[in-house]
Amino acid sequence: MTKALLRVRFRALFHSMLRQGRRGKRAGMTVLFILLFAYVGVVFCGMFALMFSQLAPAYHTAGLDWLYFATAGLMALGLSVFGSVFATQSQIYDAKDNWLLLSMPIPPKTILLSRVLPLLALNGVFSLVVLGPAGVIYGTMVGFTPLGVAAFVLCCLGLILLSQSLCCLLGWLLHLLLGRINKSLASAIYMVLFLGLYFYLYSQAGNILNAMAAGGASMASTLRSWVWPLYAMGQASMGNLTHLAAFLGICAVVTGLAYWFLSVTFLGSTAMQRTGRRKKVDYRGLRAGSAVHALVFKERKRFLGSPVYLTNMGLGLVMILALAVAGAIFREQVLEFLALIPGMSLLTPLIICAFLGFLVSTACISTPSVSLEGKCIWILKSLPLSSRQILLAKLRFHNMLLVPVAMVSGLILALAYGCGPVDVLLVTVVPGLLGLLCGLLGMVCGLRWARLDWLTEAHPCKQSVALVVTMLGQTALLLAGGLLYGLLLRTIVTPTEFLALFTLLTALLCLALYRALVTWGVGKWEAL
Repeated sequence: MTKALLRVRFRALFHSMLRQGRRGKRAGMTVLFILLFAYVGVVFCGMFALMFSQLAPAYHTAGLDWLYFATAGLMALGLSVFGSVFATQSQIYDAKDNWLLLSMPIPPKTILLSRVLPLLALNGVFSLVVLGPAGVIYGTMVGFTPLGVAAFVLCCLGLILLSQSLCCLLGWLLHLLLGRINKSLASAIYMVLFLGLYFYLYSQAGNILNAMAAGGASMASTLRSWVWPLYAMGQASMGNLTHLAAFLGICAVVTGLAYWFLSVTFLGSTAMQRTGRRKKVDYRGLRAGSAVHALVFKERKRFLGSPVYLTNMGLGLVMILALAVAGAIFREQVLEFLALIPGMSLLTPLIICAFLGFLVSTACISTPSVSLEGKCIWILKSLPLSSRQILLAKLRFHNMLLVPVAMVSGLILALAYGCGPVDVLLVTVVPGLLGLLCGLLGMVCGLRWARLDWLTEAHPCKQSVALVVTMLGQTALLLAGGLLYGLLLRTIVTPTEFLALFTLLTALLCLALYRALVTWGVGKWEAL
């Protein structure tokens, strides 16, 4: 039974990441996604290898080789826990087949084991992205003993078990927390914090590496006093059998306790329902709304109720606002940088529109809206509403979110950088038009490459052809405009005149796409 459940789980995991399109196109898309994952893995491994190549000589010279492995273990533990805690929570407690399996004569421990083992494999990938380069760099620059190689491999396996145990315990706490707050909002906040932390660490990478290389003694004292298991791992990786036995024993005990605790609480946690005080509604104050208002309200509930949809599409809105705030705060530094390049200050309106246009292309809220209807699309099509009303309601929700945010950000940046009155108007209008263009292009592409047979919402929100075409199409428009101005029109028209021409071109494209949506798009929707 365990083998059958594991086979189903690994097959679902494989299809959720690689399944694309119909059978004729599935093999090619699978190969493409495998190559993409391999590229991302190579990039991250190279990044960690570069970092460890600076730490290994410094720690070896100072006689702190164990600290090198303890640092690698700490980084692997942090990356694996931070990267897979949400997946652990959703796969264990929010799996759609939990009730189906629990209704069968299958022990809950077996169901739990079939959930945890695929997560353990995923956790191992996160951990080995850090530990693999650490071991290779140390073996190349310093050298391993045969006993050290075997001990390091065992320490890697023990750390993977330890990190998965922590993920399971944190996933249980997260499940209790998400039962009381909005899951989509929590996922979006989590993603924003993750990206903020990533960009901060990336910007401070040089200073952090220098501090780690210079402050090895203080780090060694801290780890030995407060995180003894990592100290034991570092000593074990050097071939110390006593510390190896201690570290593996700690990992085994923590793993056993975590599995026992999850086995005891699995049924109760899975059956836990969201509770809360009932909100009293005064029905006397309710008023009938229009059909369009009801459709927009439906789109808003789906957007706020889907963690994948909100996280992937709402992140672009956050980045647009963040660009406006950061641009206003660091105004002096940006102006000093622009002053170093002759003539660059005159191009400030074009630069602002280019950056905002690129970020607007990442907020394709309308693109997956058609595919997200899925197998329930017949409910919407059976309502006494015209196809045009339904499609325009999806477009209207996109515009309500993206267009005002883009225009306000453009206005803030235009005023902060001292643009003239005409430039302020254009820099405010162009991002709004690009947001409208993104919505129209997303609707057209979403209808052209609609996928209603997805397994999870991640397919239309992250892996669809429509999303790629929408983002690349708008980016190509910006690049074409930049090349056209830089190579041909720079000596003929001023930046303000070019921005006015670009505004006119964008408006014409919006009209053409709108015409296509209400004619061809209506027929395509009715044929779905």
